[in-house]
Amino acid sequence: MATRLVTARVWADAGFGQAPEQCPGVLSEPPARTAVCFSGGGTRSMVASIGQLRALQALGLLDRVGYLSCVSGSAWAAVPFVFAPDGLARLGTPTAPEALTRSALDTVPAESLLHPATIWFKDAFGGLDADPEVAPGDVWIRAVGQTFLAPSDLHALDHSVGCAPGVDAGELSDVPRLRMRAGAPFPVIHATVNWPGQRSEHQHRVPFEQTPLYAGVPQRHTLPVVTGEERVVGGTLIEAAAVGCCAPEAGVDSDGRAIVLPAARPWSLASMLGATSAFNTPDRDERAYPRVRTWAMPGPDGGPDPVDDMLTDGGDVDTLSLHGMLRRGVRKLVVCLNSVWPVDLDHDPTGWPDPGQIDPALPPLFGQSSLRWPHNQVFPPSAYVDLVRGLQRARRNGRPLVVDTHAPLVDNAWWGIEGGGDVSIVWVYNSRVREWDQRLLDEVRQLLPTGDEEGPLARFPHYRTIGQNPGALTRLTPLQANLLCELAAWSVLSSEEMVRSLLA
Repeated sequence: MATRLVTARVWADAGFGQAPEQCPGVLSEPPARTAVCFSGGGTRSMVASIGQLRALQALGLLDRVGYLSCVSGSAWAAVPFVFAPDGLARLGTPTAPEALTRSALDTVPAESLLHPATIWFKDAFGGLDADPEVAPGDVWIRAVGQTFLAPSDLHALDHSVGCAPGVDAGELSDVPRLRMRAGAPFPVIHATVNWPGQRSEHQHRVPFEQTPLYAGVPQRHTLPVVTGEERVVGGTLIEAAAVGCCAPEAGVDSDGRAIVLPAARPWSLASMLGATSAFNTPDRDERAYPRVRTWAMPGPDGGPDPVDDMLTDGGDVDTLSLHGMLRRGVRKLVVCLNSVWPVDLDHDPTGWPDPGQIDPALPPLFGQSSLRWPHNQVFPPSAYVDLVRGLQRARRNGRPLVVDTHAPLVDNAWWGIEGGGDVSIVWVYNSRVREWDQRLLDEVRQLLPTGDEEGPLARFPHYRTIGQNPGALTRLTPLQANLLCELAAWSVLSSEEMVRSLLA
C-alpha cells in the first residue's frame, strides 16, 4: 500500500507580534490583543480559574478577551470550557457568599466543569500504569483525558485538536477533530520541550505552544551541550491536525505548505492536557513523559527528524503563562496567580523575597536571578515594589488581592519579546479575603481554618498542588472545590471597575 502523504500548513517564526492567528487571512478575525493568563497549580488552579471565568462571564467581559493563556491545572478548566459545545452552560454562575450553604457546597453536579476536580485521578492513573498494554508515555495523557475531558465528552484519542471556527481544514479534512466553540477566546496551552531527553544539568527547556490552529516551539533556538553537539529547535509551527509529523523532505513551499507523512496518532486534546501538566520530578522515569516529534524548518539534512522530544509541564519555563502573550504584542492582560503561597505582609519588596514569602515565579519577571526560570525578566525591578506593596495593602485592608499596574516592557531576546511601551496588567492573586469571610453564613465560616490546623478546609485557599487530601494526588472534595471557586469569582466581581477599565 502506498504511503499516504498530505499537505499541511506550516508557519515559520515571523517575530514579535506575528503569531499565525494574528496574520491576515488565517482566521476570519484575529483575536483581540487582550488576554487572561491563568497560572499552573493542579486542581487548585483549575477550580480558581473556573471561578474567575464565571466572574468574567457574569460581568459580560469574556467577549472582550482575545486569548485564554493557560498552563498545567488551569488548562484542565479552560480546554473543556473552550472546546465543549455546552462549555458556557457547564461553567456555572457565581453565588454571593451570604447565599452559600453547607449542603450546596458539599455537592458538585456531574455536568459542571468543577466536577473533574473531585474525581479520584489517582485511580485512573494507577489502573493505566498497571496495564501492560499502555505505553509508559501514554499513561499520564490517558489518565488526564479520562479525568478532565471525558465528563465533557472530549476524550477521544483518535480525534485531533480541532482547528478554529471558519478555518478550511484542507487536505487534512478527513482527520477527525474537535473544534473550539465559536465565540470563545483563542486558547494557548503551554508545555515545555526538554532536550536532550535525558536528565542532566545541561538539559535545555524551551516553550512548546498548543492552540486549535497549530502547535510547536514558536521561536528558533540553537541549543548546545558540553559534548560539542548542538541542535536547532523551534521557529516552526505545524497545523494542529499534523502535529507530530516528520519534517518534509522537500521543505516548505512559498505558500507556507509542506507535503508530510502525518503522525501515526493524532495530537488529541488529551495529548495537549497531558503535555501541559506533566509535572517534572527528578525521580520520575523519563519514559513516563509525553513525547512529540518536532522539527525546525528546514529539517536536519533536509530529511525527516527522528527525534521525539520529551514534554513536561509548561510551568518549567513559565508557570504564569504570560510570556507567550507578551511575545504576541498583547499589552492588556489579566494575570490570575492561583498560588500555593500567600503574600507575606513582612516581605520588604525593595529586596528580593525569602523562600515562601510570595509565589517564586513572580520576582523573576522583574529581574530576580532564578535557576528555575533564568530567562523570564520582562519588567524593571522598580515595578516589583509597586506590585507587592499593592498586594500587601489589599490584604491588610481585607480586600481581594487585585492590583493594576502599568510597567515598561523590557527586551527579552530569549522569548522573542521586544521592549518599549507600557504593559497594563490586572493581577489577581489567590488569597483569603476578610470581607468575604465575614459575609459567609456561620455554618460555613466556622469551617475555615484559623491557623495551621488540619481539617476539611486546611490551607484554604492555598491548597497543595499534590496531596491536599490523604490518599489522593490531585482530588479536592466538593466542599474544597466549591468554596475556592466561589472566592475566586467573588474576588474578580468585587474588582469589576478595575477589570472593566482594562478590557474596555
